Amino acid sequence: MRQVVRGIKANQIRCVLVAQDADEHIKTEITALCAANSIAVEQVQSKKELGENMGLDVDCAVVGILKDEITG
Repeated sequence: MRQVVRGIKANQIRCVLVAQDADEHIKTEITALCAANSIAVEQVQSKKELGENMGLDVDCAVVGILKDEITG
């Protein structure tokens, strides 16, 4: 989560994926930060699903998509 927060503050993030089963304080903090910076937030079913979709062997609560990772 810290990397996503840093990316948002550095204006490097285009959108954020948040797992529905993430801790409430994480969802609240990320949602508020994204709203303040006009960044879209998308929900995914679970931390397990998000981790798997990102090619990770661990669960993942939050993923930030960098602006340069999306072609226009």
